[in-house]
Amino acid sequence: MCGITGGIGPSAPQQLLLDAQLKSIEHRGPDDSGTYLDNGVGLGMCRLAIVEIAAGKQPATDAAEQIHIVWNGEIYNYRELRAELAGRGVHCRDSSESEVVINLYLEFGLDFINKLNGMFAIAIHDARDNSLHLIRDRMGKKPLWISQLYDGTLFFASEVRALMLARPNRTLRTEMIAEVMQYGYINSPNSAFNEINQVPPASVTSWRDGKTTSSTYWTPDFDTKIDISYEDALEVTKELIEAAVSRRLISERPLGSFLSGGYDSTVVTAYMAKLMKEKVQTYSIGFHSAAFNEAHHAKQVANYLGTNHHEEILSPDPALVIEKISHVLDQPFADSSIVPTYLLAKFARENLIVALGGDGGDEVFGGYDRYLATPVMQKLNPFLGFAHKGLKFAGRQSLGNSRKINRVGSQLSSKNSLASRYSSILSLTQPHELNSLLNPNFYSNRSETSFVNHFEQGNLTSFDRMIRSDFSAYLPGDLLVKVDIATMANSLELRSPLLDVNVVEWGVSLPRKYKIKGLETKHILKDVARSLVPAELIDRPKMGFGIPRAEWLRTGMKEMVIDTLTDTTAKQRGWFNSTEVRKVIDIHMAGEDKDSLLWPMLMLELWARTWLD
Repeated sequence: MCGITGGIGPSAPQQLLLDAQLKSIEHRGPDDSGTYLDNGVGLGMCRLAIVEIAAGKQPATDAAEQIHIVWNGEIYNYRELRAELAGRGVHCRDSSESEVVINLYLEFGLDFINKLNGMFAIAIHDARDNSLHLIRDRMGKKPLWISQLYDGTLFFASEVRALMLARPNRTLRTEMIAEVMQYGYINSPNSAFNEINQVPPASVTSWRDGKTTSSTYWTPDFDTKIDISYEDALEVTKELIEAAVSRRLISERPLGSFLSGGYDSTVVTAYMAKLMKEKVQTYSIGFHSAAFNEAHHAKQVANYLGTNHHEEILSPDPALVIEKISHVLDQPFADSSIVPTYLLAKFARENLIVALGGDGGDEVFGGYDRYLATPVMQKLNPFLGFAHKGLKFAGRQSLGNSRKINRVGSQLSSKNSLASRYSSILSLTQPHELNSLLNPNFYSNRSETSFVNHFEQGNLTSFDRMIRSDFSAYLPGDLLVKVDIATMANSLELRSPLLDVNVVEWGVSLPRKYKIKGLETKHILKDVARSLVPAELIDRPKMGFGIPRAEWLRTGMKEMVIDTLTDTTAKQRGWFNSTEVRKVIDIHMAGEDKDSLLWPMLMLELWARTWLD
């Protein structure tokens, strides 16, 4: 695992810039660093050494010194690929993954990418035609940011903070304010700046003679469904997940798992316990608020599996934690679950360098309740206005102001399409709220329009449209950004077996009836879990990895919220209508939860103070 940076063209980075960029992302790779400079090209990397520690130094080159690469991630099948090369008469000079990647490129050209099973962001400079190829893994687990100058020079880096050093003249992309307020993140290929973009997941961006081209090398096939009995499908699912876990156990540094006690992390940890000779090191955290504490469930699963379990129940100073995370985030990001993810990674890093987690299970196997709720809500369109009035009355009279009531209440209005309904369910801030909170110069519905247009493409079922949408937006834009930033800020590598390409392609091919059974989502994966641990340890409502956000904003973060969102700096920035902001704060402090509005506003303003001011 590494941080990488570099560039090619007339203004390619020189040693001073490369050194500064690597310093800015050294948390991604504190063990080693290296650079390569030639006429019009510069490459740099900082390394978190995990696999083939002695042989894995970067930048790496071929015997003729025509190919130079830096890359971030892991190639889980590199040993099999080395054997394949040997069968073709290609000799690898050392045991490193880099040597395998270089020889695959020399042997197969860019088609070699389809052979890789892993998470990666790869930069290949080919001196034979002075080209640069930037490659990102299928799911988008590893970030890869780019920026091109008017003179044709192309810069790249693992994090935006490194590109900021190469692009001091960048300008704010103002549409992102509404995007972060609505969805909580900025989706590929965009960033917060007009001059900086992402290489999209499963894509290659190539530079030659000052011009860049992009292509997609993989897309999940939602059209083709496999015809197989449920019993056989269950066995294949088990085999594929076990193999994916096995591939991710290669490490020369301490390795363990994130265990929440939910289905996904339980499946991963159970296979680790089966495959590893030593006890699995498992880690979980919780908060003293019972509604946000699954630690006792994790402990029960850990006891059953016989792991060496580590647990921490936290009562953090929320303002201090958020202040720290605002400096970790070089892009606006308003998914509050980054807080527990960051704290868990920090806790695990006391002993681990590598952890396995259950990310991707909900997307691959249909685990979210919204996959059931969205079509139902849309069918009830004509009646939702009446229901809204009734819920509003009932909520005030007897049900309190719980998060669930607010969540349901936000959906009790008519939507003109399933796409709009799904967008609304995923939104922190509804369009009418955006319209009142944002000043007119900063209001935009461009991200919502883009979301809806993508959702409606093709002839898929409603179920597959929702899952495809999550694969293209929520998973790479939110969840994988969260885990990459939170873990790499702590110099910890996180591996996700449920996002193995073989597991993903299999999961996508399964018919809906194997994923949704009655009102049970993620049915087949839950049956996998039940075959590994007793059902009573895991069969319970999904909690999610959250924080007591509404409570924190009223208590430990109250002063931060009021000061940050209402002071002169915020008012002069002009993004938000200060009168409406004050109203939202007052309503929340009086007891009616408005945290879904306050949190993204706060994270945007804290980001601006860190990276703009």
